[in-house]
Amino acid sequence: MLDTLDLQNIDLFKNNSKINFSDINIIYGKNGTGKSTMVGAIEEQINDPEHCVIFNGIERFIRPDKQLNSILLGTRNLEIEAQIQDLSATRATAAKELAESSTTVKKQQSKFNTSVNDYQDFVWENIYKHFQKQFPTDLIGWGGSKKTFSEKLKQLGRLEPINPKQLLSESDILEKRGLIKAGVRLPKYDTFAQQLNFDRVRKVMSKTIRSEAKGQIAKRIEERKLEGWIQHGKPFLIQNEPCPFCGQEINEEHFRLLETEFAEIIDSTYKDFQDEIQACVDLTNQEQKRLIAWQRNIDEESNKKDESFKLIISKEVDVVSTGLQFLSKTLLSKNEQMQQEVPIDEQLNTLSGSLDDLTAKVNEVNARIDSNNELVKNSADSEKELHKQVLELMRLRCLQDDIASCQSKVKDVQSKLKNAIGENKQNQDALNMIDSGIAALKAKTQSEQEAVSRINHLLGLLGNKRFKLCLSAVEDGLSGYYTIEGNDGKRRPVSALSTGEENLIAFLYFFYLVEAKMSEQSPIAIVIDDPVTSNDDQSMFLIVTLIQNLLFRAKEINVQGSQKLQIFVFTHNSSFYINLKEWTKNPYTKKNHSFHLSAGPIGSVIEQIKDKNEDIINNYDELWREAQFSYQQDQKQALWNQIRRILETYVKFNNRTASLENAVREKIIAAEDTEKKLIALQLVKIAHANSHSIDELMQDLSPWSKEQIRDAFKFVMESLGGQEHFEAHWNPSIV
Repeated sequence: MLDTLDLQNIDLFKNNSKINFSDINIIYGKNGTGKSTMVGAIEEQINDPEHCVIFNGIERFIRPDKQLNSILLGTRNLEIEAQIQDLSATRATAAKELAESSTTVKKQQSKFNTSVNDYQDFVWENIYKHFQKQFPTDLIGWGGSKKTFSEKLKQLGRLEPINPKQLLSESDILEKRGLIKAGVRLPKYDTFAQQLNFDRVRKVMSKTIRSEAKGQIAKRIEERKLEGWIQHGKPFLIQNEPCPFCGQEINEEHFRLLETEFAEIIDSTYKDFQDEIQACVDLTNQEQKRLIAWQRNIDEESNKKDESFKLIISKEVDVVSTGLQFLSKTLLSKNEQMQQEVPIDEQLNTLSGSLDDLTAKVNEVNARIDSNNELVKNSADSEKELHKQVLELMRLRCLQDDIASCQSKVKDVQSKLKNAIGENKQNQDALNMIDSGIAALKAKTQSEQEAVSRINHLLGLLGNKRFKLCLSAVEDGLSGYYTIEGNDGKRRPVSALSTGEENLIAFLYFFYLVEAKMSEQSPIAIVIDDPVTSNDDQSMFLIVTLIQNLLFRAKEINVQGSQKLQIFVFTHNSSFYINLKEWTKNPYTKKNHSFHLSAGPIGSVIEQIKDKNEDIINNYDELWREAQFSYQQDQKQALWNQIRRILETYVKFNNRTASLENAVREKIIAAEDTEKKLIALQLVKIAHANSHSIDELMQDLSPWSKEQIRDAFKFVMESLGGQEHFEAHWNPSIV
């Protein structure tokens, strides 16, 4: 329960620090005086939703839904519905993002399809058609469609690559297949059999006549065969020159001895050396003839074979032949250089290398012949290997720049499509999560059928203006929605509900909650803020009756002590206030408090009413009370308008409207106080009902004090014969 309301931190109530409350508290104040602010302060300071029930408009209890043509009923349902609305707003954003990402996916999918089609067209034209023409049997089952072919190309990436050294060309594959088909095994080529003795040539070229002669002389001396050898060597000797055989200088004595003793030996040695040189030359020439004959045979055999197995050796043979010719010339030159060694190793090495190249060329072709003979021998396995070769050529074709570029475009677009799909999935998941959250909230909504039964019972008391709530068939999972059925049994549009009818439904639901809380036998604070808003007489009577009944029950419960009820009723309706106040019999006791709220120049003022003389009795009496409050607060413009309304009501009630100005003019004019006379004449002028303009209502009052306005008002009332009336309503303590 709330015994004291602390207002120190609320700027609107600067003149009030604390207010003491009782069991029943009725607060009256015009709109804008701070009633709703006080309600908020009470709710904040009690801070116990389980034991504090507040009515301060329809927003807490119902929400008309024109789209569903229903009203949502129930505090909890409205809280859930607010959360659903928040999620729905989030969902709208998520749905928009999903729609945008879905559009992006469609665009990327279209681009991807186009790139795939372009790729399929390209590989069909550049790979399939070529290989299908060259190797039709290898592409059986590949050409059902462009899509099928491009899918099968992907399988090539899973094959084990063939070693580049073992890779065949297209022509090689076709040729081997021709051999397999013909079933022919080819003879191999004979290699050139070298017969020239390189060691013998080296030996001849390294000999000299001197070394040979020495050898022969030594041999003859050993055999004692010296006769005639000097004569044979003599032609080679010259007096006073070095000996060509030993290098010793030949003097006259030596020459004489040689001439007579060694001629035969020299002549024989020279002749043998020449014969050896000629023998090597003859062998070299024979080698060249054999080479030419071998080449002729090779050419004949080669012409009988297919192109891949021809042995073209003319270049290699020419190199060997040239080497042999050069060797022959070098050998012949030895005849002129017998006295010295002639270098021959480099020339022989070059010739040997040429012969090796020739042999390698023959072996290379023979290796192909062996491979093909093996191919023919194992034709089934060979076909499988050749099929692998075709597939490898296709795989390598796919790696070339033009195909790779086309594939790269597909992969690039595919990557963008994948990203777009991923983002779209995230957006879809987010939307699904929001939908799950909304579904979970909808599952928490609850039926208010018990409350509706109670509300319909009370609405039935409205007579010919009665209507009732009926369960609405809204979307699955939602509860708490109700349609309106009129007195004629027909469904009424929710949009046709008046503000007063909406207010009535909300108040009746609030009253149902109050009754439910009261049944729990726990302390309750009940706050009612302006319950009669735009209600007609019958609705107002129903609301007033329910509140009166609530006040009566609260009084009984609080007396019994079984439960504590504290009630706060705020209203701007003076008739409603007076009705409640009179029903409490004595609203000025410790158990019943009445308060007036008034708007001052620097904030609202809360005043506890302690006796009936301070309180309002009727609307007319309230005008007097408001005029006195404005006087106290020095609010001259408000005071002026309140005096106008008092005069209008007074003269109308006394049937003096038509003759007001004529009746009082002479008395006013006769007054001695000029200022009082001027103010009084202005009051009389504006007191003519429906005769004043906005300019007249907004009179410039700055020249006059509040006391002058009050005294002029009193003077007009006296002129109308209402002196006692003025004194009865104007509190004499207010000076």
